Amino acid sequence: MTAREKLKNFFTPERSRKIAKTAGICVAVAAVIVILSLSIYSIAAYAPLRANIDLDAERQTMGGFGASSAWIYQELGVPELEETADRAIEMLYGDSGLQLDIFRYNIGGGSADEALDDTWPYNNAGFDQGRRAESFFIAENYDDPSDFLDTANYDFDGRDTAVRSMFATALDTGNINKVVFFSNSPHYLMTESGVCTGAYEYQNNLKPEFYEEYSEYMLICVKGLYDKYLADMPDVEVWISPVNEPQWKWGGDGSSQEGCHYDADVLAAFYDVFWDKLNEFNEQNGTDFKMDAFESGNYKFYLFDDDIRDYLEEMSKYEYFSELEEISVHAYGAEDSKSHRSKFAAFMEENYPELKVASTEFCELEWGEFDTIESGMYLAKVVLRDLTMIDATEWSWWLSVAKGGYNDGLVYWDSDGTRESDLWVLKRYYTFGQITRFIDKGDVRVESPLSDLTGWAGVDIGVFKKPDGRVVVVVINDGAAKDLRLNGMERFAGTEVAVTTTTQDKNWEESAFVFSDHVSLEENSVTTFVFGG
Repeated sequence: MTAREKLKNFFTPERSRKIAKTAGICVAVAAVIVILSLSIYSIAAYAPLRANIDLDAERQTMGGFGASSAWIYQELGVPELEETADRAIEMLYGDSGLQLDIFRYNIGGGSADEALDDTWPYNNAGFDQGRRAESFFIAENYDDPSDFLDTANYDFDGRDTAVRSMFATALDTGNINKVVFFSNSPHYLMTESGVCTGAYEYQNNLKPEFYEEYSEYMLICVKGLYDKYLADMPDVEVWISPVNEPQWKWGGDGSSQEGCHYDADVLAAFYDVFWDKLNEFNEQNGTDFKMDAFESGNYKFYLFDDDIRDYLEEMSKYEYFSELEEISVHAYGAEDSKSHRSKFAAFMEENYPELKVASTEFCELEWGEFDTIESGMYLAKVVLRDLTMIDATEWSWWLSVAKGGYNDGLVYWDSDGTRESDLWVLKRYYTFGQITRFIDKGDVRVESPLSDLTGWAGVDIGVFKKPDGRVVVVVINDGAAKDLRLNGMERFAGTEVAVTTTTQDKNWEESAFVFSDHVSLEENSVTTFVFGG
């Protein structure tokens, strides 16, 4: 029988009718699914939205917002640029700016020392010399590891002067309530590679025999700055972060800044030494410095590589772990993902419910300068989702000042004098300010679930109540203009609400209205409503 005959016999009239009927059913089912999906989307995206606010359902108490002093302050903080530096600090920490209240001070590992000029990787043509950092320790005085314990070998007057100048200016704003002294690498004289990055990828670069010396080194550096700038500011918390993003490779020919990898068991063992030294130091000096652990590169879960779970498991084997108040994490890799945050939040709730979480570093890892409301809303989503989904008590951006060309700055500085303005900002500056200017240390976040469970409406919300009874509602509307009903806010009916809005065409535009039961959201906007003001 030929193939044609077989085909003809297969498609009998009866079988053809069955096939046609089955195909018709499949098409009908597919059509129903499409119609239902579109209907659900229409309901979710365009039906009246509701936020069910419960002012009595308290979550975390907020600690504040900040950014890092790394790299650029070393150039911008020189005396001849004092006026520009002062304006940059006002834009970040001042009342007319973002009103940041956390200052992250980078304790350098000495990679800027002239002795390293002709060494790898600093002699590589592609290495960014601006990412070499000065150390307070005088390397020329070094003969023996014990020299790190002698305060006479440290210079707190002639070293890191540019950064310290901008630090002092920031403190003068009166808005800072927390300083985190963080280090990307131990001093190069303590490392296996002899420089502030690994000789190869994933090298545990801190020599084990220097655990105590590195701990003392950090404490002496912080105490020197504390005595000079913070001793008369008892309300400013002091935290020390000796390790930053330990999971990353921090080594090899691709090295471009100070950095040190720690395997999970290595990091846990080092922290055991640092914790003991910190407590001993506090007791001897009457200080209350706290340990910041462990600046995790992110909180994503990986299939093969070590992730935050492995580090926490190793740390939990030591007694100090039960004394930690919080852990610090970075949002790299998680970006604005809801799924990564949900997984991490569920993991923490199940395994470490007693630990608070602080989100301490993030930037948009892309070349360019995105002065768009889409980029601004993106940052606002990252911040608000960290606050509402992983209960972050604080949130800090990476570089407070950058030079431009990359999405890592809040304020940009034209160091070459090629632009019309020596300082400029992008839309993210304003959307970040929609949060930082209104939520203060001591404010408490409360539950505020949306009726749009699918998230198709493009709305994110965070609600915070202040000790004086005022309530701050921050809303991101990624989409068409719409109204949002606020259930649970009946006590404010008939009262005036202060509104601040940022869109593509507006920056912190202020207005007011009398509240009934809903708020209006402009297209593609970040809006802050203050009730009871």
